Amino acid sequence: MEPTVFGTKIAFSFVNSGIDFEKLLSRNVQAQLALKSGPAQADDPRLVPEAYRVFCADVVRMLRSYRSVLDQSEKLAAQFGRRLDEQSVFETCEPLLVQQWRPLWRQGNDLARSLAGDREAMEATKRYTELVLTPEFRAGAIWDRSYGKPLGYPGDFQIMNQVYDWQMVGSTVYERLIHRIGLEVAECIRTRMLVVQSLIAETVRAADGGEPARVLSLGSGPAREIELFLASTAAHAGRAQFTLIDQEDDALRYALERTHPHVLRCGGRMQVRGLNISFADVLRNDAWLRQVPPQSLIYSVGLLDYLVDKRARSLVARLYSALAPGGLLVIGNMNETPLSNLWPMEFLTDWTLFYRGEAEMLGWAQGLEAADVWTETEVTERVRLLYIRKP
Repeated sequence: MEPTVFGTKIAFSFVNSGIDFEKLLSRNVQAQLALKSGPAQADDPRLVPEAYRVFCADVVRMLRSYRSVLDQSEKLAAQFGRRLDEQSVFETCEPLLVQQWRPLWRQGNDLARSLAGDREAMEATKRYTELVLTPEFRAGAIWDRSYGKPLGYPGDFQIMNQVYDWQMVGSTVYERLIHRIGLEVAECIRTRMLVVQSLIAETVRAADGGEPARVLSLGSGPAREIELFLASTAAHAGRAQFTLIDQEDDALRYALERTHPHVLRCGGRMQVRGLNISFADVLRNDAWLRQVPPQSLIYSVGLLDYLVDKRARSLVARLYSALAPGGLLVIGNMNETPLSNLWPMEFLTDWTLFYRGEAEMLGWAQGLEAADVWTETEVTERVRLLYIRKP
């Protein structure tokens, strides 16, 4: 058993190979039904506010109205021996759906926040959402992967790449439309990456001619910001050493493969290396930090919103201590704002994060004796970035 920031991992060791999976699955069904039909069932719909149930009906009605129109149009085209121009139909529906989706998203956030003081109602409402709404949304690839968590945790690098590349995934128009509103929610992942790309360019440009800029990314994922920087004209001058830290081997492998051609083109001026370290080890000790020299720029824009305040504050202090004089630490966290990702992520995909405002994040810098501390939001205002400059 291993605790992680995403939950507890449990490993099983089988004594023999004689496992009756059919019986095991049957017993699981029996247990689930017994749990749901018991006198104190955990997902009692009476705990779900009436306003929320009406809201869910409105969301389903909106989505299914698109499905109905698309199905009818496809049947009509078939009667004339034709096929729908799927791209044209998608482009017609897309702006209308996004326009209708955003106020529902905001309303979902308002309803979710109203449950904040009632844990029992919150949990029942989440389960209700997963039963009533989530199956409809799983027609979209990004929703399906976010909820299914095939690698055992949310936000894996393949989800990140869907957003970075604005991939229109789906075998039908309806599937692509549902995926599209998922991209709308996740857009802040891409915009925060572009902010970091710009910071990397500034850091490399400001480095002294003799010493390379040293940049560390904690929770790097596919490190697309580094790939984009290396592919840009900003990488035509200067020197830099990039260290990527992630718990996912595949993400690091992807990042190193994508950056390698650019590293070769730069003729030794740019270096990229990956360190595969579990986030449990990141939080447990500083051994991994001792593997790197003082850094010009350290950033972590997708990890600390999984941590309680005490752990986040501790990690910020440790990262700050790894900066070189004049170095910059940048921490990203989901922002507390009316159109935050709270309802879509927490309720629809069971993706739990801490949403924080400026005061909470500035508190992480207290006692560090920094030269400068401030926060900014990226363009969607759904991610807040904390900047801490070392003297």
